[in-house]
This record gives sequence, C-alpha cells and structure tokens, in this order.
Amino acid sequence: MKHRARAYYDAAGYRRWVARQIGPRAVGGFYRSAYSDVVYEVLAIEPGPRPQWPTWKITVRTLGESTSRWHCTAWDERDHVVAAPGEEALTFWAEHTLARPASGGALLEQRHLLDEAAHPATVAALHQLALTARLPQTA
Repeated sequence: MKHRARAYYDAAGYRRWVARQIGPRAVGGFYRSAYSDVVYEVLAIEPGPRPQWPTWKITVRTLGESTSRWHCTAWDERDHVVAAPGEEALTFWAEHTLARPASGGALLEQRHLLDEAAHPATVAALHQLALTARLPQTA
C-alpha cells in the first residue's frame, strides 16, 4: 500500500514540476525568450512522462519561419507572453506577417493565406475562372 501512495505522490510531484517548467505557455500562443530575444509560437506540448530524455517537450516555430523544433527549456521569469492563444495571437501573427516584406518562403505563403482570408469573394471568383479557363495548346 505504501508503494502505491509513493507512486501517486511521485506522479503528482512530476506534474507540478512539469507545470512549472512549461509556465504560462499554451498551444497557439506567442512568447518571447529572454535568453535569445526570439518570438516563437507554441505548436504542441507533450508533458510526459516519457521513458527517455526529455521527459517532457514543447514544439515551437520561430515567428516568420516555416520549420519547427522541439526543446525542453523551462520557462524563465524573464520570458514574456507576447500574445495569448486565440484571437489575440491571430491578430498578432497577422499584423507581424503583413508588416514585413515578403519575397519568398514561409512569409510569402503566410501573406497569401491572409490575402485569401481577407478577400474570399475574389479568391472564389479566381478559383472558378481557373476551372473554366482554356489554356492555349503548345506545339
């Protein structure tokens, strides 16, 4: 019986420890690292426990980039919540994306998505036109 009680307290202690490591971060939010001064979006949080290292991990994407990475860096009191998940994060992402020049890569793709969202009737008309267009035959 003592063994079960100990396992319960160990599990509860682990959950408290992971909660402190993750801090206020949540999927869909944007945060600034005090160490690197990089703004990133949280894509996934796996609190574990996992049998191998890391016992927990967080998947993030740097703002304006298309590749993701994971780490198990604890939340630091100097880190900063830039935008909470939901409408605040979406507004922050859209403003950032539209404010930067896009010549290619992930930022250009993100700008294209925002244009489609802002002009649904135009996009629908262009889509219909593309379906009915006749392309000239090449020899």
